[in-house]
Amino acid sequence: MSQDPARALTTRLVSAASGRKDVSLGGGARTAQQYLEAGLVDEMEINLVPTLLGDGGRLFDAIGACSRPPYEVQMNLTIRRAWAVFLSTALTVASTACPSEPASVEELYRTRVLGLSYLQRNQLPEAETEFKKLTKLAPGDPFGYANLGLTYLQGGRYAEAEKQLRRARELDPASTEVGLALASLYSLTGRPSDSRAMLEGLHRETKGNAHVLYALAELEARQPGSASASRYEDRLREVLAVAPANLAARLKLVDALARSGEADSVVRHLEDVRRIPPEPPREARVYLDSSIQLLRAGQLAQSRTTLHRFFGLMEVTAPYQASLDDVKWAVGPIPGRPVLTYAPKSFIALRGAGERATVDLAKFTDATEEAGLASAERPTEAAASPDRTDGPTALAVGDVDGDGTDDLFVTMWSPALRRSVAHLYRVQGGFVRDVTESSSISLPQGAAHATFADYDNDGWLDLFIIGGEGRGHLFRNSGNGTFAEVTAKAGVAEVRGARKALFVDLDHDGDLDLLLVANGQRTVYRNNLDGTFTEATSSFGLAGESNARDAVFGDFDGDGRIDVFVTHEEGSDALWHNGGAQRFSDVTTKSGLASSGGSGATAAGDYNNDGLLDLFVTSTNGGEPTLWLNKGNATFTGDRRSAAGIQVLRSTEGLAAAFLDYNNDGWLDLVVGGTSIGSGKSSPSMFLFGNDGTGRFLDRSTLLPDGVRTSGASAIAVSDVDDDGDEDLLLIDDAGTPRLLRNDFGNSNLAVNVELKGLRNGSGKNNAFGVGARLELRAGEIYQTRVVTGRMTHFGLGPHLKADVLRIEWPNGVPQTVYLPGSDQDVVEGEMLKGSCAFAYTWDGKGFRFVTDAMWRSALGMPLGLMGSTSAFAPAGASQEYVRIPGDAFQPRDGRYVLQLTEELWETAYADEVKLLAVDHPDSVEVFVDERFVPPGPVKLRLFQIAKRHLPLSATDERGNDVLPALRESDDVYVSNFTPTKYQGVVEPHDLVLDLGEAAGRPDSYLFLRGWIYPTDASINVALGQQSSIKVASPSLEVRNAKGEWRTAIANIGFPSGKDKTIVVDLAGMFPTADRHVRIRTSMQIYWDQAFVARDITNNDSVKITTLAPVSADLHFRGFSRMYRKGGRYGPYWFAYDDVAKESPWRPIEGAFTRFGDVLPLLQNADDMYVIMGPGDEATIQFDASSASTLPPGWKRDFLLYTDGWIKDSDLNTAFGTTVNPLPFHGVKAYPYGPGEAYPNDPHHQRYLREYNTRIVKGSA
Repeated sequence: MSQDPARALTTRLVSAASGRKDVSLGGGARTAQQYLEAGLVDEMEINLVPTLLGDGGRLFDAIGACSRPPYEVQMNLTIRRAWAVFLSTALTVASTACPSEPASVEELYRTRVLGLSYLQRNQLPEAETEFKKLTKLAPGDPFGYANLGLTYLQGGRYAEAEKQLRRARELDPASTEVGLALASLYSLTGRPSDSRAMLEGLHRETKGNAHVLYALAELEARQPGSASASRYEDRLREVLAVAPANLAARLKLVDALARSGEADSVVRHLEDVRRIPPEPPREARVYLDSSIQLLRAGQLAQSRTTLHRFFGLMEVTAPYQASLDDVKWAVGPIPGRPVLTYAPKSFIALRGAGERATVDLAKFTDATEEAGLASAERPTEAAASPDRTDGPTALAVGDVDGDGTDDLFVTMWSPALRRSVAHLYRVQGGFVRDVTESSSISLPQGAAHATFADYDNDGWLDLFIIGGEGRGHLFRNSGNGTFAEVTAKAGVAEVRGARKALFVDLDHDGDLDLLLVANGQRTVYRNNLDGTFTEATSSFGLAGESNARDAVFGDFDGDGRIDVFVTHEEGSDALWHNGGAQRFSDVTTKSGLASSGGSGATAAGDYNNDGLLDLFVTSTNGGEPTLWLNKGNATFTGDRRSAAGIQVLRSTEGLAAAFLDYNNDGWLDLVVGGTSIGSGKSSPSMFLFGNDGTGRFLDRSTLLPDGVRTSGASAIAVSDVDDDGDEDLLLIDDAGTPRLLRNDFGNSNLAVNVELKGLRNGSGKNNAFGVGARLELRAGEIYQTRVVTGRMTHFGLGPHLKADVLRIEWPNGVPQTVYLPGSDQDVVEGEMLKGSCAFAYTWDGKGFRFVTDAMWRSALGMPLGLMGSTSAFAPAGASQEYVRIPGDAFQPRDGRYVLQLTEELWETAYADEVKLLAVDHPDSVEVFVDERFVPPGPVKLRLFQIAKRHLPLSATDERGNDVLPALRESDDVYVSNFTPTKYQGVVEPHDLVLDLGEAAGRPDSYLFLRGWIYPTDASINVALGQQSSIKVASPSLEVRNAKGEWRTAIANIGFPSGKDKTIVVDLAGMFPTADRHVRIRTSMQIYWDQAFVARDITNNDSVKITTLAPVSADLHFRGFSRMYRKGGRYGPYWFAYDDVAKESPWRPIEGAFTRFGDVLPLLQNADDMYVIMGPGDEATIQFDASSASTLPPGWKRDFLLYTDGWIKDSDLNTAFGTTVNPLPFHGVKAYPYGPGEAYPNDPHHQRYLREYNTRIVKGSA
């Protein structure tokens, strides 16, 4: 057998180093090229040198390489996860060059596993024995000393702990975890200054390490004085900057801020607690809501009582304790705290080094009994005999208690009861505890299928079951360890013989729908997110019968929408394409996935790391198992590269399959289970296939326990049960009993676990765990993609110490990027504006500033669920509007007024006409236009002229809180004390009560309201149209009658058309009495900034309006301005023109856009020949400043910008949102087009299309 090339190279380098100070060819670190020139390596080995030589390119202390056994090559060490120190397995390989017999790799790992197991169970004497042994086997590695030190630390043997930890630190001075252990020891032994020095040093080295930051915060908390209190708050803010979902850190910061009297900051963080899942317990929510109300009312002292009660209720919850464990280091001998673990960076595991160490070292161990999963119901051999009658079995994994570890639901056959029995197990540290009785889950006839899913978006995983009797059961997780059956209310009892249930957002409206595949009718239950589901199979285009066996979901054609693949035992498998508008179509034949039946289990995953989602399908009748390779053009081809390796499956009826990365090498492996076909129980029926790093699979089934290989599997789940950084296996075997296969040594490479957290309140754009999202992770040369199917998504990193970048495309299509993600990376959904309108920037004499949004009144193809409909679309007419631009924002530049009209969001703009109106008037007069939203269509210019503003005498909200200070000036301080609903754009009904005073009763008096609206979007509108619990009410204006009762005077006064717009309300005849109070009531998310009453003194002689037509217009690519919130968290999104990014964050919009260059002819008239702009485009439009007259003394100039055009956003529920076509036109009655409607086909318009719209953008996977 040939020697591993890395092993051979190490042997030669160690031999060459004998008797020399080092092998760096002169005492200094040298390059790999110099080793080549010295003849120590050849061309094939040169790439291994930097890895073998580690830091600085040196072998570690190779003096007398054979003078002490065993001999080590010190490799780079780093952190796998919390409290992780890495052992280099290279030490044993390098020592083979020496005459002494080294410890075997297997012995080192066995000792390591035993030591960690004992320490985790607080069996300190046994742990001490193993770690002492490890220090003898590997005296040059820090791992043994580090964990021996922690063993002593937990046992209170501080002097011995310090000795061992210091030795570990000497061997690995870069280890953050050893440094933290020493800092804790110094604190415990009364040396706070030493502890602080250690932590501050670690902070300088690591910067964004949450454990170090939290430890520093705890140090500050113990110090008296306001300076320490301020530093404590700063450290907690830093923790939240790197771990925004950490509940414990956030609540501790809330407590500190409340003590400091910072009420507004307290409200901000409590609002985040509301928004970030999971939902607090019901009793805690009462105190959370009352605390926010008291703080908004300025009653800080009173809020301290409710806050204290809220903290007390939260601190005992599993999510709080889990979040505390995520940042806090144990300061004493507390059993069950995290232990120091490791993932060695073995050089023989690196790319290009032949057979990888991880493949050889990783193996699975049957840990069923050790974990406590075996029970009295496990059948004996007699009970498992063929003549018995088995009941249904099921398996599901999910974190039901929010402690960060997946729990387990199983049904197994009970020989004693002669029926299937359901069990819910809570998992902690790799051990299980049966909590079925306390959970209130009752299933007298067991379960044939089970799955965890958060159907109500509260951040707690619920449980759906297909019962043994053939009915559906939905159990809602109450968040306190109990479940309540809500099947009847939800309406999901009828499952029509279903075999598999998938919870996935089929209509991309932010909640999980339910798809059931069966030997019979397919069924779709649409989630209404009000606790009910609606059967919608036909409306989704998925009706029909089939003998379905399995189903998976994912974006198989790269259009951003979730598709579904279904396998069939009889007839062809089927790929269902999601075409948007809640419609699916069968594209099986076109995709190349047509088959002749006999299919069983299926799995989806990008197994060749090309960014495309591939498929694996088993056979039920001895046929060919198939790997389907995605070609990237919505078609698949059979992948024959692994045919030989997976032929062993032909003797197995494939019942379960899953992709996983069992050795963390960054390439998906495959596990398959089933029952043997005709060859007896002794034949293998459980298989593991390893990916060779090219997408080819090799049979690695010998890594499974022998007994398991022949026991088969009817269900398989993948989860890191023991929380050690590698993926374990859970299965139901042929006997109907659960098995836990612990992955040993799969963590020899590092990993990143990603958990998405969709916002619970004020969003509604994505489901709570981001199920269906696309994740892309790059670590060095390894690029991986995953589809989120549950709470946690696992990425192996191969030879890399960290990931470079994580990109998320949420189910609603919005991207989010995390650079240098941590090993356990929570990603909280970012608030990002994806669609709105075009932006207008003007030259103000110093630079371009954002002044307004344009064409806001158009919403082509937007569903109007907002108005209570599930199928109607917004009016299709062009947005024709005037918006005001103050004169100081628009100054001439080289004799011209320069306007930048940009498209920067995920949408298409169709700009047909643009003109500028110079409005000259005495400086004693102000001019306004009504900028409220009205349906698109022709608009007549109405200019309001006012001379004096009259502020309200008082202004309160519905709770009587004084909000007048926010309304006195246009100062970016907004009325903002709303209670959010689930959805962006919709809040709980709220009031603005104004006493307008005597001025409101005078002739020609108007109410001017300035503010901005946070709108819904197309997908939110779809969701709103499906439910009944949340209603949208436009702003109404009420006045008091003679009895003092409120009555409606104006049912709908309208709302601002976007950002910082003024609406004008005619008050004539509004008041039946002398009472000048008005109440504006709405549930729309409108932030008012200013309110006043004024008389319209319009006098045509006092105003001169000059229309300036554009004299030049140039279209070009510019990029994307930095986005921020003007005025703080309640202000509108604003844009910094000079801070621009060139790379688009958006998925491409497909179609023919206007070519770059001169586009002036297209903007001069509204003629349906327009500039079509996509994301990143900018049109520089110039107007001749000399066309406007010279201002007389005492006059000033403001401007009105007129635009005519359309906006179509690319929301996945916008009709034709991801394409330029079909094109809008004036006079169109509906969009999508109605019968007989079409874009003009005359020669002028057709020539326009040919000459101008030649910039073709293609869709992209």
